[in-house]
Amino acid sequence: MLNEINKLMIALNNYDFEIYCHSISVSYIACRIAYHLGLQDKDISIITNAALLHDIGKVKIDKSILSKKEQLTGREWSIIKRHPESGVVMLKPYSWAKELLVLILYHHERWDGKGYFGVEANDIPLGARIIAVADAFDAMRTSRPYKKGKAWDESLSEIEKNSGMQFDPYLTERLIRLAYLIF
Repeated sequence: MLNEINKLMIALNNYDFEIYCHSISVSYIACRIAYHLGLQDKDISIITNAALLHDIGKVKIDKSILSKKEQLTGREWSIIKRHPESGVVMLKPYSWAKELLVLILYHHERWDGKGYFGVEANDIPLGARIIAVADAFDAMRTSRPYKKGKAWDESLSEIEKNSGMQFDPYLTERLIRLAYLIF
């Protein structure tokens, strides 16, 4: 399993170094959240690995779309929104990835149901909710060609502001409360 994950991460690194670094960061943040929630080691491992591979489907997207500085067109946005499904298709042949697939598929779901597939609240698997908040926190902090990264406290404020809409309120509260311990 680890050898296969390493090969996938090498492929991701070769495709786009920023996505690779983001994936490692999201995995670390998700692992720390899961650990501080007191989840079992097996669940922490599943969440950590799913977070590591949450954007693997982006290797199927033309780099000109991913690095575009201007606003995406509707067509380009619909292509981007397919990356969770592409990741699931890529990982499905691996028996070890079975428990990761639903977390990867649903990592862009929102607490209010306005995510990619319309799954909401507790119907979103806990691991996917953890990855979602970790993904958003890292994305806010990171500068991209189209935006400057936010400060640490600004990012936490943004997460808190979106509690109950984009993010699970319990996870948001835990993240805010444990932020200094986690990071």
